[in-house]
Amino acid sequence: MADMGTGSGSHEQAAHWLARLLDSDVSAEEQAAFEHWRAASPENDSAYREMERLWAQSSETIKHPAILAAADRAMRSDRQRARFRGSWPLKIALAAAAVLVVGVFASRWAVVPSDPLGTHYASMAGQQRTLHFKDGSSVVLDTDSEVVERYSAGTRRVDLLHGRAQFQVKGDHAWPFVVHTQGGTVTAVGTLFQVRMQDKVAAVTLLEGRLEVVAPPRNGASQTRSLTAGQQVKYDRSGQMSAVHDADRPLAEGWTTGRLVVHDWRLSELVAEMNRYSAMQLIVADPSLEDIHISGNFSAGDQTSLIQMLQQGWPIAVHQVSDRKVELVRRH
Repeated sequence: MADMGTGSGSHEQAAHWLARLLDSDVSAEEQAAFEHWRAASPENDSAYREMERLWAQSSETIKHPAILAAADRAMRSDRQRARFRGSWPLKIALAAAAVLVVGVFASRWAVVPSDPLGTHYASMAGQQRTLHFKDGSSVVLDTDSEVVERYSAGTRRVDLLHGRAQFQVKGDHAWPFVVHTQGGTVTAVGTLFQVRMQDKVAAVTLLEGRLEVVAPPRNGASQTRSLTAGQQVKYDRSGQMSAVHDADRPLAEGWTTGRLVVHDWRLSELVAEMNRYSAMQLIVADPSLEDIHISGNFSAGDQTSLIQMLQQGWPIAVHQVSDRKVELVRRH
């Protein structure tokens, strides 16, 4: 993948990165290279998000004749070049086909004809946003999150593209409310629930009512879990699905009010979560601090208060690298 930065446009590069990241054997070095490419320009970031949107569509989208034809051409081209290794030529072909379909369907991103185009909503880093839909349902977007709302006569559909959202659904058995993410679906009627995408894993947390969660097909069959209030389940794009377990309810209820309620978290986990809400990024620069465990109730993104608490409670000192970067080191 060393030549990803040259010789092709942002959308072609994004398609190849998406294909590579969908594979289970992607290395840490490749992940780092991808992050470097994505951060190199706004065009790269935008192109990758667009590829994710296309891939997030239903399996029927992939069956569209235009995509299959483009995938076939891309696979033949890749075999001729023999540039890529391993078990993922089909994923590359489909992602490359996505680039071709963009030209065919303009900005529709290959949504099947029965799906409305949809409306995009996003929140910036450090921002939370509440959306109110025409059916009376509402959505709270967490920091740096994005959804697409696609209502039709038959289904209320919301695609979670990245981040986290809380859904307060107005009940209507004849008009189901379905959230799509990571290839799976969450179907609700009159419920309060949250969905988060993190590290390629979707976590579904139910606060009120009942839910049905269907993971992507695995070995030819989809897995289904039913949740009751206070439960959570996780799944990934490959169809791997966890057992239903108790949710961390204080954490789930806290973030919608700007609070981060944690119990026995490692310092690195706490710092990573707080960083999501702030332009000031904290870095655990001393590996000896990694095993510090912390419980508490924090104001999301209030890095100054967190630093003060850490300095008072543990042998931690800070090194100001820049206005937006602070390293945490052990105080001697």
